[in-house]
Amino acid sequence: MNACRAFLLLAFLAAPDAAEATTDLVELCVKVRPAFVFVEGGSGVVVRPDGLVLTNDHVIEGKRSYTVRLGDGSSFRAKLLGTDPYGDLAALQLELKEGQTVPFLELGDSDALAIGDETLAVGNPFGLGVLDQAPTFTAGIVSALHHTQRTYTECIVTDTEVNPGNSGGPLIDMAGRVVGINGQISTRFGLRSNTGLGFAISAKQIKLWLPRLEAAGGGEVKHGRIPGLGFAGGEPERPDSVKVKDVAEGSAAAAAGFRPGDVILRIDDAPVANSLRLVAILGIYPEGHDVQVTVQRDGAESVLQATLVAPKRCQVGMRLVRPRGNDFVPRVAEVEEGTPAATGGLQAGDEIVAVNGRRLELRSKQEFRAFDRSLRTQFNEGDIFTFKVRRGGGEGKEAEERDVRIVAK
Repeated sequence: MNACRAFLLLAFLAAPDAAEATTDLVELCVKVRPAFVFVEGGSGVVVRPDGLVLTNDHVIEGKRSYTVRLGDGSSFRAKLLGTDPYGDLAALQLELKEGQTVPFLELGDSDALAIGDETLAVGNPFGLGVLDQAPTFTAGIVSALHHTQRTYTECIVTDTEVNPGNSGGPLIDMAGRVVGINGQISTRFGLRSNTGLGFAISAKQIKLWLPRLEAAGGGEVKHGRIPGLGFAGGEPERPDSVKVKDVAEGSAAAAAGFRPGDVILRIDDAPVANSLRLVAILGIYPEGHDVQVTVQRDGAESVLQATLVAPKRCQVGMRLVRPRGNDFVPRVAEVEEGTPAATGGLQAGDEIVAVNGRRLELRSKQEFRAFDRSLRTQFNEGDIFTFKVRRGGGEGKEAEERDVRIVAK
């Protein structure tokens, strides 16, 4: 028997196992389908027998009541319990008769996932469910974990095909449990179709938010942060970017016991490699949540407990000169009296050359507008910013660069 025939024989002998695996996948689709929910033009999933539904905030379109249809064909009225616009989660409640239950899927353990684990996505891509009254199923694997994709700060990356209309639908493990809610995709060239990367909100994050979403009375829930920390600056992906440079007096950071010179090592049990990872970990928690922060201080480790605070937007109190021609250097046109910018010592005529250690290189009107918008909208109460400005010059004098510390209040 030559090698080719031997290979074919082995493949034939292995065929029953392959058939069994296929049957298992078919059975999984049959199990999952009844708990799927068509919501508006998107998707959702029932996660409790009393009719608790999860979906994305961007799917519900700001309404408070809905008519939804389950994967088994049954229709229900549903009301909005609560929504998390930043985290892109929403919870609905089906209006059931007394004692009535509906098919549901259990929330799984996303922390138990490993790269390479098989996953199944259930959804309504491009509204196909309107045609045949059934959701679609796509299979793939977990591509990456603990990823940050815009406001999805601790999401699951999967090559399981998801497209517009899959939003809000479940990402399922091979035991039929919901390990994530699909919500974003990676696209190219402006085309709204999948390029092999989908992003799902993890079940870990969902479990943290469900009690708050249920108690929100149809309103919004807020994320938490630790205001009052200023960092050493430099590139955010570098390890030294989590060294505390400054702590604002009277802030939540000061109340937690942070000191200048602290290096943040862990939040709860999650290692903090750099400031990007720091923001990502905090991004999954709601306001009022208590976290344990391990810092390195004076050669030893200390554990601080911080209560996360909802961000409060505030104005820094400055206006920039409009760019002319190809000159996009941001220059301060006006500083309002009594504002953080004035208190920090910013002056009209200052050229802003760096923010928190990062040099600015604005090359277009779009980049200038984005920076200007960030100055007007991205300051939260307790934030500490260090502006490096170029001041003076003219009449034979050389302009000097100096740091201006601004604490948003």
